Amino acid sequence: MKSKWFISGLAVFVVATCGATLVRHLHIVKDEIEHTVKSRNELMGKFVRLQRNRVLVLANRLLNEYQHLQPGVPLVVQQHPEGFWQLAPTTPIAGTLTGMGPSALSPAVEREIYAALSLDVQIKPILKQDSDTVWEYFLSANQFIYLTPATPVTNFHFRPSLYQRQHWLDAGPVANKERRLIITEPYEDVASKDWIITFAQPVYADDQFLGIVALDLNVDTLEQLTTIGSAVGESMLLSEHGQVIARQSGFQPGLIMRPPLTNKLIDWREDEANDLWLSGPVVEDELWLVHRLTRGELYWAVARESLGVWTMVIMFSLLMLISLRLRKTLVVVTRLTRVDSLTKALNRRGFYEEAERAIAIAQRRKSVLAVLILDIDYFKKINDNYGHAEGDSVLKQLGSHINSARRPYDIFCRWGGEEFLLLLSLDRAEDALPVAERMRSEAQRTTIHADNSFITLSGGLVLMGADELIDDAVKRADELLYHAKQAGRNRIIYE
Repeated sequence: MKSKWFISGLAVFVVATCGATLVRHLHIVKDEIEHTVKSRNELMGKFVRLQRNRVLVLANRLLNEYQHLQPGVPLVVQQHPEGFWQLAPTTPIAGTLTGMGPSALSPAVEREIYAALSLDVQIKPILKQDSDTVWEYFLSANQFIYLTPATPVTNFHFRPSLYQRQHWLDAGPVANKERRLIITEPYEDVASKDWIITFAQPVYADDQFLGIVALDLNVDTLEQLTTIGSAVGESMLLSEHGQVIARQSGFQPGLIMRPPLTNKLIDWREDEANDLWLSGPVVEDELWLVHRLTRGELYWAVARESLGVWTMVIMFSLLMLISLRLRKTLVVVTRLTRVDSLTKALNRRGFYEEAERAIAIAQRRKSVLAVLILDIDYFKKINDNYGHAEGDSVLKQLGSHINSARRPYDIFCRWGGEEFLLLLSLDRAEDALPVAERMRSEAQRTTIHADNSFITLSGGLVLMGADELIDDAVKRADELLYHAKQAGRNRIIYE
């Protein structure tokens, strides 16, 4: 009898121990999967936001150049027998520009083309550092396309059929009245025959639709992000319509999934086939990362739970490498959004961010702030007489001289074209003019290489009031700059 009770007790103990171990290992496996899928979702989100930011930066630059562009040398195009034209290779560019219509381009089209070519300043660094992007381009409503990197026109050139492709239709004014950035579902690239998705941002000058700035990304790149780390089951990237954009087991055109979706990556849901699902948005209402785990995969994973430590080490290493790569790329893109690439001065966005902090510090320290606006005298003549390359050289030199001369707490900005702005922090109001003249003197070391002459600058200088807005101070300085121009240039007028 005692033996029977002992055997029964032992059986109960074994069953209870096995059951508890099974439950514990089930939780461990699920916890590991949740951690990995969260990491994939975070990395996928960072990567997608990075591509969106790139497109937005390019679209903003194109629009800014289009609105403030100085007239350039008339463009020359070569007409091809097939009915399209190509921009003549008189100036090195990063891509290929082709179009249709009359070879004698209208001023409006030329202006738009010059704005498109200005994207080279930001595209060239990206092409050198990033191998994930297939194409970056501007497709104009005026029947031309500027495509980077450069590709032979025998492989690809502008065709009216481009206006029938889904990313153009989805991003255009008919379907996209909100003018938002569009992420397409996968389609076959007409140039490379690979499967790609497109990030497309419509560009408007006021209410005039100019076209779209777009970035094409290979589906293989997104598939790599669904394989980061190690987790039992399969992760997939779905569109809002349920089309599978990328999956661990390889892209399959036209595959539709309808999993039970949630907004929390710890909320497991079960479908009609008893498969378990995790899901979370990558882009709200547009892209979802989902993870499917079958019952067989779950039980098999529990059996080999002892290998989990090594799996986590490999996963962590891979996540760190990918995170480092994304971080470096994000730093480059962030810098492009705040700093003028030619002069290395802040752009307006960067200036307003820095100025807000400088004003707060000045108020705490009770120091004086002065706004100095400088403008290169007769800069248009430099461009007209010696070309835009000489003009760019002058701007680059000036930026270097002022950056070297300014103090660490002075904020230097390219306000627009040949106009520069400095926010000076001073101990005494009497120091404003000497410091401003020193800045102007340093800037006037800039030479015009073509005739070995020096530039001159005119400026307006004001002291900021205690509660004055920065825009009001800039406006007052700009009025003084106008008076300096009227008074014969090559001087600073101080309020």
